[in-house]
Amino acid sequence: LSLVACSSGSSNTEQTETGVKDGEYTASAEGFGNGEVKVTITVKEGKIASAEVDGSTQSEGYGKTAADGLAQEIVDGQTYDIDVVSGATATRDAVSLAAKDCMTQAGFDVDSLTTIVETGESEEVETDVLVIGMGASGSVAALKASESGAKVIGVEATEALGGFGNAAQGMFAIGSVEQDERYGDDAETDEEYWYNHMTSHNNNLGNSKLVREFVAEAKNTVSYMLNHGVKFFLSQTAQQIAHFDTEVVYHRWNGADPFTYIGQYLDENGVEIRYNTTANSLITDADGNVTGAKCTKKDGSELTVNAKSVIVATGSFASNAELMEETLGEEVYNNAMVLAGSQLPGVEMMWDIGASKGDLLTMNHGVTTKGVEETVSQITLNSPILWVNGQGKRFMNEDLLKDTVEFTSAVVAQGGIAYTIVDQATIDRWTDTTKENTGTWVHYWDRFGIKDADGNPTTYHATMSKEDLDKDFAALQEANEGGVFDTLEEAAAFIGCDAEDLKETVSNYNSYVNSGEDTEFYKDAEDLKFTVEEGPFYVTKGHAGVLGALGGVNTNEKLQVLTPEFKVIGGLYATGNNISGVSFAAYQDVEGVGLGFSLTSGRLAGAQAAENAGYTVVEDTKELTEVGKATMEEAKNSKIEQEH
Repeated sequence: LSLVACSSGSSNTEQTETGVKDGEYTASAEGFGNGEVKVTITVKEGKIASAEVDGSTQSEGYGKTAADGLAQEIVDGQTYDIDVVSGATATRDAVSLAAKDCMTQAGFDVDSLTTIVETGESEEVETDVLVIGMGASGSVAALKASESGAKVIGVEATEALGGFGNAAQGMFAIGSVEQDERYGDDAETDEEYWYNHMTSHNNNLGNSKLVREFVAEAKNTVSYMLNHGVKFFLSQTAQQIAHFDTEVVYHRWNGADPFTYIGQYLDENGVEIRYNTTANSLITDADGNVTGAKCTKKDGSELTVNAKSVIVATGSFASNAELMEETLGEEVYNNAMVLAGSQLPGVEMMWDIGASKGDLLTMNHGVTTKGVEETVSQITLNSPILWVNGQGKRFMNEDLLKDTVEFTSAVVAQGGIAYTIVDQATIDRWTDTTKENTGTWVHYWDRFGIKDADGNPTTYHATMSKEDLDKDFAALQEANEGGVFDTLEEAAAFIGCDAEDLKETVSNYNSYVNSGEDTEFYKDAEDLKFTVEEGPFYVTKGHAGVLGALGGVNTNEKLQVLTPEFKVIGGLYATGNNISGVSFAAYQDVEGVGLGFSLTSGRLAGAQAAENAGYTVVEDTKELTEVGKATMEEAKNSKIEQEH
């Protein structure tokens, strides 16, 4: 995070005896996804009378929802040190930085301030099932458990339901009602195909039983969501070029406000949700079974929840800097663009009571610039042009860009940074508005809205105006994320590599383009489009994008958490990104696997937790109710097919 702007507000100020000046003060800081968050405080009689947070750039239903609560924390605590609202971490940190700047402008001694929290009364409650974290998997787990008859309490550190599920696009499923409708008997892949695909991608080091359960049950999750009003529809095409040769498995919900519907059903089934409440530790009995959790409420008081079953659905460890650095390595962690989740001690709580520590992974997904808004880098970092590492050498077949996970992982293997290089002739081609498209595909969706003769989206990107391209590269240069260089020696100086190494790389690459044969990394001849010959040379610096973290504990196929000896810990279940084993060593290259597993594991864990609490659970199938049928038709008729 970095402070990006600050300005005083009212010039009509009055200084108090403490040196604090009454008035209005405004500052901004960078929040989630490089979006600017603006904070305005009004000081009267030496105290913060009001605060406003403009979180309009933050993620829907998450950072945006947290904004008002964060503003109130500033006023209630008379401080910028807003630790009470512990979700929406990037938004919270931006608000804290901007508020600190505002208070400094007003003359507060910010270095001596501490958070003022009025402690309320401690509370102890009883329930059948406790769900910790009400994101995508947790909300579905709570719903399924409550529909099975169990009394359910959910604790959620933020003020919103759904967590990063609100930013998700869609889920994996094979054999769903929507696939049956589209493919029928013509389907070429089945559960066996996808089970083998995932286990082979793991080199059989993952949890094969859990993978099998996921592949079999995902189709029922699609129907479960449709039956609860969530508008899933099967995407028109695969989202990534590498996946064009299989049936579409990506069931999309973006724009469907999924947790509006889930929230309604949670209310109808009597699920009690304690928002702004963070679970800190699990409670165990003399035999090591989990029987509840100790939590902290918004007012700082303790909430003890005693339960027959506990589901931890906190979304893994993306905001734990120590674990992220351990997983990525220090160099990659410092170079990567990490979009962290909420700062919750979910996996640590389970480790503390004896859960096994599973394989820890990151969700490597895309390469981007830092500190620059949407620019020409959307083309340069998504096209199969010349890519080099920090040594000025090629390091991959650029056709890897046909799959986001694969090419991002290749960049991670180079320390998390890579560079693309094109020459003036390529720039001229990209800005030639007389051409239908640039001739270079964008790796998995058309960000610029180009369509083919039949009106369908294409994988080619549009031409750009020369004015826009020049402006974008100027922004890249100002941010030290790229530049325009007259010679390869200057380009090498920017990259920090030996000029002769870069020249040799460029010379070799040009020979591959001219001959139509890449003898180094075997890039497809049809993608050897542009040589790099005459300057100026346009360089873009790319950072590996990390969407979050995966893994933490091992479970069986029933989502029961295991000890290091692979024994079941009674009463404890985990879901979603907290679980190791579906992906191992690398994130699965399957569209929608993250959300698909989160929702499916949540549904299954909810059923298991209710059964453990003594309730009879009705098994889900892919059969649609009348609500589900109507929802599917509505989703198909209203679907938005521009990809992202």
